[in-house]
Amino acid sequence: MTLRRPLSEPLRRAFLNRPRRSILVAAVAAISLAATTSITTAAWTDSEWVKSAVGVSSPGDCSTNSMFTNQAWARELHGTVLNTNLDTVAGVQGLTVLNNGTTASPTPVSAVLVPGTTDAYVTKIPVTALGSSPVSVGLGLGVPVGGLGTYTQWARSQKSGQAQGASGLVSDQTGAVDVAGTAQGAGSAPKAASISLGNIVPASLSGVTLDVGAIASSSKVDSCVMTNGWPMLDTTPTVQRQYGIAGLDLTAAIPAVGTLSTSGASLVGTVPAQLNALLGTGGLTTGISDGVSALINPLLGTLSLGSISTTATLSAPDLTGVTAMMTESMTDGIVTVNLGTGTVKVNIAALTGSSVTGLNGMEPNHAVALDAATTTAVTSRVTALLDSWKNRVLAALTTALRAITLNATTNITLKLAGLNAATIGVKIGAATGASTGISLGDFLDGTATAPQVTANVIGLDLGGVVAALLGPITSALLTGTNNVVKTVLNATIFNTGLVANLGTSLQALITPVINAVGPVLTAVRTLVAINVNVQPDQSWPGTKPADVTAAAGEYKVSAIRVGLVDSAGLLSLSLGSSSAGPAALVVP
Repeated sequence: MTLRRPLSEPLRRAFLNRPRRSILVAAVAAISLAATTSITTAAWTDSEWVKSAVGVSSPGDCSTNSMFTNQAWARELHGTVLNTNLDTVAGVQGLTVLNNGTTASPTPVSAVLVPGTTDAYVTKIPVTALGSSPVSVGLGLGVPVGGLGTYTQWARSQKSGQAQGASGLVSDQTGAVDVAGTAQGAGSAPKAASISLGNIVPASLSGVTLDVGAIASSSKVDSCVMTNGWPMLDTTPTVQRQYGIAGLDLTAAIPAVGTLSTSGASLVGTVPAQLNALLGTGGLTTGISDGVSALINPLLGTLSLGSISTTATLSAPDLTGVTAMMTESMTDGIVTVNLGTGTVKVNIAALTGSSVTGLNGMEPNHAVALDAATTTAVTSRVTALLDSWKNRVLAALTTALRAITLNATTNITLKLAGLNAATIGVKIGAATGASTGISLGDFLDGTATAPQVTANVIGLDLGGVVAALLGPITSALLTGTNNVVKTVLNATIFNTGLVANLGTSLQALITPVINAVGPVLTAVRTLVAINVNVQPDQSWPGTKPADVTAAAGEYKVSAIRVGLVDSAGLLSLSLGSSSAGPAALVVP
């Protein structure tokens, strides 16, 4: 504290000759305020709260004097969007409280005096305040807590040298901000605003939106200091500033994501037709015939294979679950890929800040950097999510295909000395007693019922030669046919067949998605500047934007500022702003 010379004798007498009633009134007001102070995090109230001290009165201490003019300000959002200054948009102006040394006056004058006080005011900002104004194309307000449909702005003044402004998630009574609530509220907090960067810079940021979660800020200054027993203006006052942001998400509509969804669904839709095609020449039936032929050839002896053919049917697969995955939304907590909406969303707060507190607790004017390392990290996360998704799709498809059933019959003709000597019929599925066939999964797992094998000798079998040779052949068919089917299923449907081919086709659709993510983030990094805990009187990283200003003695803070690097007129938006001061002694 700096010692100052006492007031002159004439000024001292002027103070002493004033009525002491004002001291009593100030004391009663202070007691009334303290008795009603409370804050609840359950309400998630989006509000703006201001406190300002003003006036000159009888000397007292820094809590009871009336010697200062002062001002405070709070505003939910301010700046410029699409070359329109938000000051010109009715219904979204902030709240200012000035004290001329006698009374506290709010702007706008329509502010309503808070019952039970003489110096607190409230105004309401409806969610629909932007209406059809030009800025609504690029900026939308989120619905406040509880769907109340309005944002609240508060203002309050005292006369002892203190000033405070607060906006966002604050106490209606004290202006205390719930910084902890905003830090922990990303999952449940309302969205304060949605900035449609794609509508502001369509050529470069098409389909890109920045969503800002619930916000809060508070600036508090005590401009009074006791010098030789007298309240005086403190030239180095105590300043307290806080801010909070519940979340910050970047969402990009990426055409390749939509293509992955629609084309992926089309690929799944072709599976039944592909299964039917396998029942024709060169597919499943041909593979079974070839496998059975290879099974019995070593056992033919003097017999020879005359002919072999297989007919088969497959039940229709239930692909409902697989098809649903083509519109799935998947996330790792930082990056979300939504196939249904064709978007990739990045939790910027958690990615560039803390996984626990997000972008809270940063130094003044902290720049949110979407640098090359961040871009690489996001691309890696998208890759991992889609790789996992593809594997899950293939696993779901495999499960669906394992459940379908197979009925097949293989007919074999054997010759002896060039003449037909025997026929063998091999039946699997319903012919073995299964009412609906045998599932492909049973064949793959080795649990399928053994086939039904029927052998018949044609004509006269002198000496029983043919019958003797049929014994080992039928035994081999009983024990080996199911393994033949398993091998063919793996070759045509599972390991290297239909399922694997679908995986290759999906990967061809995934690669363009991965390649598209980096350029989007690079464009945002190049064109858009994002800062949190914005304090105009503190040092700025690089060149400070022209709209980041404060008067001498005014202590301002904004929870977040978003602006275009080279086109501030198109976008220079601050959210959750408040300021306290400047203050001055009233000259009698």
